[in-house]
Amino acid sequence: MKSKALKSFLGLIVIVLVAQEAQGERIIANFEDEKSISQSNTTHAAIVSLIDDAPEGEEGRSVRTVVNSDAGAAKYFGMGFMIPQTDLSGAAELRFSLKTDIAGTFNFQIHSDNRVSVYRISTDDSALGKWQEFAAPVKAFTKAAWAGDMVDWSKVNKIQITAFGEGPYNGKTIILDRVVADGKAAKTEPAREEYSGPERRGGPITNVAPEKTSHSADPPEGFRSLFDGKTLRGWNAMPRLPIAKYPGAPFKMPLQGEAFENARANVGKWMVEDGAIVGGQDPPGSGRGAYLVTEEKFGDFELMMDMKPDWKVDSGFLVRTAASGSPGIQILVDHRPQGGIGGFYGNGLAGVHAMPFAIDAEYDDEGNPVAIISAGPDPEKAELNAKTRGLLQYAADVEDFLDAWRWGQWNTIKVRCEGRIPTLTTWVNGVKISVLEMSTVDWENYDAEACFEMLGRKGHISLEVHNSNLNHWLGKDRWWPGAVVRWKDIFIRELN
Repeated sequence: MKSKALKSFLGLIVIVLVAQEAQGERIIANFEDEKSISQSNTTHAAIVSLIDDAPEGEEGRSVRTVVNSDAGAAKYFGMGFMIPQTDLSGAAELRFSLKTDIAGTFNFQIHSDNRVSVYRISTDDSALGKWQEFAAPVKAFTKAAWAGDMVDWSKVNKIQITAFGEGPYNGKTIILDRVVADGKAAKTEPAREEYSGPERRGGPITNVAPEKTSHSADPPEGFRSLFDGKTLRGWNAMPRLPIAKYPGAPFKMPLQGEAFENARANVGKWMVEDGAIVGGQDPPGSGRGAYLVTEEKFGDFELMMDMKPDWKVDSGFLVRTAASGSPGIQILVDHRPQGGIGGFYGNGLAGVHAMPFAIDAEYDDEGNPVAIISAGPDPEKAELNAKTRGLLQYAADVEDFLDAWRWGQWNTIKVRCEGRIPTLTTWVNGVKISVLEMSTVDWENYDAEACFEMLGRKGHISLEVHNSNLNHWLGKDRWWPGAVVRWKDIFIRELN
């Protein structure tokens, strides 16, 4: 993006507005001189400076903002830059690059005085400290809740980027590269933003083939049952509370006050219906997650159980976990857009994320989900990438999974957990899905021995109902209001 010729031409000009035709590129902000930050502002105390850093393949400088360690930026942090008023009414998308140590949600904001429009983006642990390029389609911007009206694109005079919902942000860093407007959207614009048909709904799946039984309701030889089919005896419902990202990580979430007491009192909605454990948010659609945790602890074992998730639930189960339900190693049952089944996530274990494929659903003309399919490319939101797949010692092809999965019916998932620093293997309906050796994982802030010291040789098993933060890009697609996940025939065989 930043060629040597362009840099020479720009010289000391810091905010450059190039008067080109609507179909061409226009540089909205280019951080090359101290003047480019002379009219900057931050929501909390911070140090704003220019640094010699740029995305790979480019040259030049970018603007870095470091939040003060005592800034008090608990819930949000933003940095903004005034620009000469310019007409962006012909722009189709805005592009910019971001590097940060914040894993969470951001609003990219465009201002015209008191009018503000926002485009939401998300970062995660796998991309921390690395440049990420974003393309923000103009038609995907929405009105900021606190603003008087949608931005006047013909009179843009400020840009801002704000992190929110995943704080505190004290001591955190945001680095922003130049911002460019283009009259033509890039070909990589996610199809998700282009969809304008009926709402693609979630909830119970009704269009299914005749039910098939995957196995006998009696435990296989060598296994015993962890669920009596009638009560929750042997299980404890627990709230889904925030935890440190990895052993020894700084943790400044306020574990006190009314909000915390309300969260601690919410242990989800767990019940037994038709011989199955049914888990959901309490109340439905509240966005509040929870765990259901075994009273027993297990070391090396094989665990198998039948699952029947509604569409658009972010669920799974954790093994070798604490009595609170987390931290621990999660086996994914993310039955939702860009989700995965049978992969792994390290809750409180540095966010280690390993998945073999990603899924989505096909919808009918009314917006009802009718079948599970492979997830299409969505580069801004995809959790599946070379790193998350590359962590696995074995990764099934998505077609093998799709052939085995029974849409809207009971499916059997099995996991084998073995070793001091465990190796985990998963199967779905008898098809091998993935293998992860936790002792060989190379992931930022992951320390196998520190995780072992925290969790020990044995741990509990917990079923998960995830939170659904509407500030996250998934929104209610993470857990559709009223959706549930069902578990039955939960059998375990302990290994020597």
